Amino acid sequence: MDGLYLIIYFAIMDIIRTLTSPFFIIIFLIILYQYYKLSKSENCISINKFSPFLSALNSAFYGAIGGVISTVAFIYLEVVVIPRDFMYIIIIAIILSFINTRFMCIAYGGSILSLLSILFGLPVGDTRDIMLIVSTLHIVESFLILLNGYKGKFAAFFEQRGQYVGGYNINRFWPLPFVIFVGDGLIRPVTLMAILSYGDFTLTFPRRKIIATSLILLLYSSILMILIKLNLPSIFSPIFALVGHEVIIHLNRLREESRLPIFTNPNKGVRVIDVSKNGIANDVGITIGDIVLSVNEASIYSYKDLEELERLSIETWRINYFSRKKGLRTEIYSGNKKSLGISVVPRELY
Repeated sequence: MDGLYLIIYFAIMDIIRTLTSPFFIIIFLIILYQYYKLSKSENCISINKFSPFLSALNSAFYGAIGGVISTVAFIYLEVVVIPRDFMYIIIIAIILSFINTRFMCIAYGGSILSLLSILFGLPVGDTRDIMLIVSTLHIVESFLILLNGYKGKFAAFFEQRGQYVGGYNINRFWPLPFVIFVGDGLIRPVTLMAILSYGDFTLTFPRRKIIATSLILLLYSSILMILIKLNLPSIFSPIFALVGHEVIIHLNRLREESRLPIFTNPNKGVRVIDVSKNGIANDVGITIGDIVLSVNEASIYSYKDLEELERLSIETWRINYFSRKKGLRTEIYSGNKKSLGISVVPRELY
């Protein structure tokens, strides 16, 4: 047990030092840029606009936690990490991220590097160890999704069967510094950097989807690790990693596009897709999925009706709404002047 404590101690100390290194700053800026692009998404209708900088800081914090877990996992699973090969993986992942953000994944970088070695003789280390890195980091990613994936959700609208429906985009990027110990005589710690990413969407409640995705990813990475441990021909594991990753993404997309969405437009009123913690709606108990029917006896049909009410100097709000949990409700608000604080599923573009 003392050995485990020492590993965790050295991992934490080296990770803290790495957070001020030029390489970490570059990775942090890349992730900040990805969050900036997401903040400008045209279909985002969240009432709470997220800060790219704060999102990147939050990702860095959880990435550091994931780095400590990865350090321990690599040692106890006896995974050999060669710094040069790992840098190749990161470079490939960064290049692919400019094609599509979902390619900023260790599965693509590690699998492509392994296939280049197997098929064309690229001089790298043992491809078995490279794929063990991929599977181990995906196990860590499944835990990060469960712990921190919800922070990456934002309300959005999607077009389905000729109408707009509500849902959520979910995107997280984690800079993950982890420590390896090198040297034959005097062993010294060396910190390396991985980038883990999670991109998803759902037309249902995001927490359910995040839990399901975490479990599926854990199953995928466990199968990949078993294939590697079985000592099958070396080409099997990178092909499974690539194909399996793509199959998970495309089956998920087909499932979401074919399922009945929860956040549709009702015949009367507007359906709530996001609620601000600082708004009137939150104070009177309106939650995601509820339907706002009228305000001060004025029927609500679209977001434009709410905008017009917001422009008026209303001191008392009498809100009729249908709660998913409690049924038809009427609530009165007459406190401090502030906005209603909701986003709703659009009938037309905002």
